[in-house]
Amino acid sequence: MENQLYRQTIRRGLFDFHAGEAVPEVRLNVAEYFAAAAAAGMQTITFMTKDAFGNSYFDTKIGHKNVKLDGDLLAEAVVEARKYNIAIIAYYNVGLNSHVATDNPDYRQRTADQTPIKEAFGFYDLLCMNSPYRDYVYGQLREIAESYEVAGFFFDITYVWDNCCHCEYCRMAYRNRFGYEAPTAPVPGTKEMAQWQSFQRDIRFRFLRDAANGLKAIRPDFLIGWNHAGDPRFGQVEADRYADYFTSEFHPPHYMYGSLLARWKRSFGKPFELMMPSEMGSWGEWTVAPPETLRTTAAIAVANGGSISFGHVAYPSGALKGNVPQPVMEAVKHANDWVQSLEPWLLEAVSEPNVAVLFSIGNKRMLEASALPRSLDEATLQGVHRILSEGHIHFDFLDEEGLAANIDRYEMVILPDQAYVSEELQTIIRAYVQGGGKLLASGRTSLYQANGECSDNFGLSEVFGANFLDMWLYEVSYLYPLDADLAENVPAMPLLLKTPVLPTLKVLPTTATTLAGLMEPAVETKVHRHVYHQHSHPAAATPYPSVVVNAFGKGSCLYIPLPLEAGYWSSGSPWLRNVYLNGLRVLNPEPGIDVRAPLSVEVSIMRQPGQSRVIVHLINVREETAAGSKTFIEDVHPVGEVEISLRLDARSVRLIPEGTELAVSRSSGRISFVVPPFGLHTAVAIEIIEQRLRG
Repeated sequence: MENQLYRQTIRRGLFDFHAGEAVPEVRLNVAEYFAAAAAAGMQTITFMTKDAFGNSYFDTKIGHKNVKLDGDLLAEAVVEARKYNIAIIAYYNVGLNSHVATDNPDYRQRTADQTPIKEAFGFYDLLCMNSPYRDYVYGQLREIAESYEVAGFFFDITYVWDNCCHCEYCRMAYRNRFGYEAPTAPVPGTKEMAQWQSFQRDIRFRFLRDAANGLKAIRPDFLIGWNHAGDPRFGQVEADRYADYFTSEFHPPHYMYGSLLARWKRSFGKPFELMMPSEMGSWGEWTVAPPETLRTTAAIAVANGGSISFGHVAYPSGALKGNVPQPVMEAVKHANDWVQSLEPWLLEAVSEPNVAVLFSIGNKRMLEASALPRSLDEATLQGVHRILSEGHIHFDFLDEEGLAANIDRYEMVILPDQAYVSEELQTIIRAYVQGGGKLLASGRTSLYQANGECSDNFGLSEVFGANFLDMWLYEVSYLYPLDADLAENVPAMPLLLKTPVLPTLKVLPTTATTLAGLMEPAVETKVHRHVYHQHSHPAAATPYPSVVVNAFGKGSCLYIPLPLEAGYWSSGSPWLRNVYLNGLRVLNPEPGIDVRAPLSVEVSIMRQPGQSRVIVHLINVREETAAGSKTFIEDVHPVGEVEISLRLDARSVRLIPEGTELAVSRSSGRISFVVPPFGLHTAVAIEIIEQRLRG
């Protein structure tokens, strides 16, 4: 039977005690710490058992116990945690261990020229999970599992470094798998590169698989997770199947990225946490962030179906030794008290299907192995997330398996520059649109094969109503003229799209209707040939469209042959965002969920299984920067009334947790209501009579 701990709790802590041995002593007042943690509302604590230096904080027969530590810290923690009904998850730093590295230099991760990784993250020795070091780790995990009352495990630093690993054990493993030596400099776009990247993923996969299976053999109800489980930038879905819960770090001021992570993680149906340092930006800064910053990250996590874990640490030595600073615990309590007030409407909540956005793992891997243009910061993913969030559209990120299995639950599907789409998924998408579904696709979607070769035409050309002709020659392009349907809140002039990495495409409509044209710049900008200080102005109309719409069967498709999402991410141009959102209105003029609110308001709509209600969360967060520095939320600026309309009927609509009933109007199978002004967050519980969110 599944361990329900991470489904029934959402207030967590990470005791991130990388104390090392450079200080004269290492102390923690364990009883005081757990009393303070309980008062701050923590229900689970991921507690240090082995740190980044390689030091253990329990009585180990296999590893190196921190010589500056008296007693068995983990044993004391288990006793004190039990008093407050706090569950302990054993934190174990896998990859970093200076003691083992010194004694066993052959265990180190190595680059192709045999340089060992000695300063990972600036300081640490990084070991290879393919080497016999893995047995050392498994032995220590077994010690903890068999001797301590912990609820589960959290593995940190299960990473394969860039251009690694070429240690002797990896070289042998590579020969055994592929029959030839590991390439020292694989060329992008070759079979050699694809195999090398597959091998790198496999190092991590096999370690995590065997670690999870080994611990489950001792106690099947152990919860197993690791840093970046269920993370789109890693995209290691094979390993993620062995995780019971997903985790990623969440660092202010990147608030939107926390929402992106949550929308991806929740699509896999596993409980997940976002792990935020309670300090100012990252781990080990020793200064607490403003309380409202912590509450903001908590709101983003829990409103999107997850839990929040606040990292914190005690001073290990010196005048303040043994204690977590009181302001840290007060800030955590400030956030957790707010979370607790909403828990009846948060626990086990799942996303209500509305709009699905494909983030294909197959496409990601194809691009990574190829020489094709790609954005290193996932600009397309971040751009579409920002556009939809600012458009108050409730959406989920799905991989290809998730989309194939659930496509009919969504009223709209978005394929943002998904260059490779498998033939199987193309067939499913084609049938979805033909049956009445609505599709938005952009960029190179369905133009490439799994091996990175360009096809003669889009695999979904008949759905797009357009054929591929060629790639655009210029660094910039201009959208102009725009059909009236796309022109709302857009200036009547050519709109710049500048994406130095990702290409614009020349296409010719077949059955599609052109909604926006495409203009060339006067010249391609070079040092010896340019206009003004950056790029040149729009000069020549072309026969090629920048937006088309096509009827296909009972459904319709909007196709944008530009990397518009990435262009918005890099430029922040409101005009590009507005064109995109206007296009969605053309495609779906009467969405099942319609929210009118300021740009800063993000919408998340959740349902609790077994309950006839949906919860509409409104989160008011606006990312800002100050001269390149980190920015923190100190004050929350309220927003005015928000108008919401949904295609359903309801018994009641109430603000939560207050219970205030809102006035509801009904018309044409929809309900509409107005949410009063609010600060960081508000939520509405809708008791449903009949649901018709999908038309």
